[in-house]
Amino acid sequence: MTLPLRSLFSGLALALVLAGPAVAGPTEDAEAAYALDQKGDYAGAMKLYQSAALGGNAYAMYSIGLIYFDGKGVDRSYVQALKWYKQAADKGYPQAQHAYGAMLEQGQGIKKNLGEAVKFYTLAANQGYFLSQNALGVAYTTGGDGVMPDTAQAYKWFSLAAKEDASAGSRAARLKGRLKPEQLAEADKQIKDFKPKK
Repeated sequence: MTLPLRSLFSGLALALVLAGPAVAGPTEDAEAAYALDQKGDYAGAMKLYQSAALGGNAYAMYSIGLIYFDGKGVDRSYVQALKWYKQAADKGYPQAQHAYGAMLEQGQGIKKNLGEAVKFYTLAANQGYFLSQNALGVAYTTGGDGVMPDTAQAYKWFSLAAKEDASAGSRAARLKGRLKPEQLAEADKQIKDFKPKK
């Protein structure tokens, strides 16, 4: 009985070898695209990123947006960057949520809208993305365009960002003295209880 099984496995192994290499999945395509991107082969990277994006890879979607934003190997297009950033943002990718929010805040390829930007920054900040935490600190410090200044919120977000960015810590320290004791206690509790959502 072992001879027929051995023949079956040998035949199966030969068929796999003759069939050629396995088709890469979205993750492998995105990894290969990143390597090409780092070498400056933007056309090759774009092709692989697009393949990975079609497979649902949020990193690839974000990377396509970045290529269009920077105009690396393609004509710069804020409209295309927004499209791809938004797709990745909708899949929960924090860097894309931040990038989409930044474009909204700056009015790049879209009408300037700080209120909408804050929504996307908050999605990323709640995942622990410090650039968005810092951006929220700034937005709540200055306010504007549908966002009311909120010193307690600014302090909270700067304090959270300070784990990765010393300048955010300096900003938080300056705001701390402007808070009432009960505001400070509540903000410090939120900071202590913060756990990034994944």
